[in-house]
Amino acid sequence: MTARVVIGLTGAAAAVAVVVLATLGYGGRDASSEAPLVQPPKTAPVTRATLVDAVHLSGTVGYGNSEPFPGRLAGTLTQIAEPGDALDRGDVAYRVDDRPVVVLIGELPAYRPLAVATTGADVAQFEQNLRALGYEGFTVDEEYSEATAAAVKRWQADLGLDETGIVDLGRVVYVPAPVRVAKREQRAGDQAAPGTPVLTVTGTTRTVAVRLDDKTAVPLKPGAKVQVRASGAKPVDGVVAGVRAAEEGEQPGKVAMVGIKDQRGFKAAEGEQVDVAVVRATRKDVLTVPIVALLAVADGYGVEVFGAGGRRVVPVTVGLFAQGQVEVTAPELAEGMRVGVAGQ
Repeated sequence: MTARVVIGLTGAAAAVAVVVLATLGYGGRDASSEAPLVQPPKTAPVTRATLVDAVHLSGTVGYGNSEPFPGRLAGTLTQIAEPGDALDRGDVAYRVDDRPVVVLIGELPAYRPLAVATTGADVAQFEQNLRALGYEGFTVDEEYSEATAAAVKRWQADLGLDETGIVDLGRVVYVPAPVRVAKREQRAGDQAAPGTPVLTVTGTTRTVAVRLDDKTAVPLKPGAKVQVRASGAKPVDGVVAGVRAAEEGEQPGKVAMVGIKDQRGFKAAEGEQVDVAVVRATRKDVLTVPIVALLAVADGYGVEVFGAGGRRVVPVTVGLFAQGQVEVTAPELAEGMRVGVAGQ
C-alpha cells in the first residue's frame, strides 16, 4: 500500500489528546467494558504513512525587499522599463534623452568614467561584462587599453551611442544579480537627476513573507526548514533566509523571509496567500491509526482489531500524533488490518 504524508499540529500532547477524546466519547475507551458482539458501525485500516507534526502559518508571496535603482545622468526620461520586467546583463533599464542606461552585473558601483589608461578593479569588472556580452579583442584585466576602447566602440554602435570608446559615468549601472522592476519612481517626461532613483527593483525569485508576533506558536530562525503550499498545489520546500523588522505600512512585529528553491514547482503568484508549515517532528514509514481508535488499557493504550477470527484488543505503544492520526507500534499489528473506531 502506498505510504501517505499526514501533517498535524499536536505531537508532545499525546496524553492530553487521548484524555480529551475520551471525554468527548471519541477514544480512550476502557478495554474492560463490555465488548461488542458484532463488528462496530465503523472500522478504519491500519495504514503505513509518514506523520509530520507542524505549525501552520500564513505567508504572502512576493519578490523580497525592494531597493532603489540608482541614476547618475541628467536629462529627460524618454523610456522606463515596466514593473515586472526582468533586467539582466546588457538590458536597458531606462533612457535619458533617448540614450540607454545599461544594466551590468557586479558588486562595485560605477564611480568614474572609464577611458584609455584608466586602471583598477572597476575596469576589470566592466571588461568582464563586456566579454560576457560577446565582445572580444581585448584582455580582461585592470587596464583599460586601446583594445578595450575599440571593443567599447563596437558596443556603443550596437546601442546607438556615439562611438567615443569612453564609458561615461551613469551610462551603466551595476547590480549584484539580475533584478526585477518593482515600481517606477518616475515617469517618461520627468527630469532625471543624479542620485534620484528612477526605479525600485527586487530579486527575480519569488519569496514568502511570514508575519510573526508574540502569539506565533513557533519561532522562525534563519536556516529553519518549512513547507510552503499554494491553494490546490503540492507543497514545496522552503528555507527561512532571514528575519527582519516590520517595515512602514506593515503590521507591528517581525517578518520571516522564506526562500523557495523550486521556483518552477511553486504554483503561486505575487500577492497570493500561502500556507507555511513549520515542521517540528517527522516519523517516516510508520504504522498509524485514527486517534479515535485508541482504547485505554492497563498502563497504556490499545486498539480493537477485527478480522475473520473475531475481535481482539492489541496493546500498542503510541508515538507522534498528527491530524487525527497516531503512530502505533505492536508486534501483532500490521498494515491493512481493521481497527474499531469509537464514537462514530
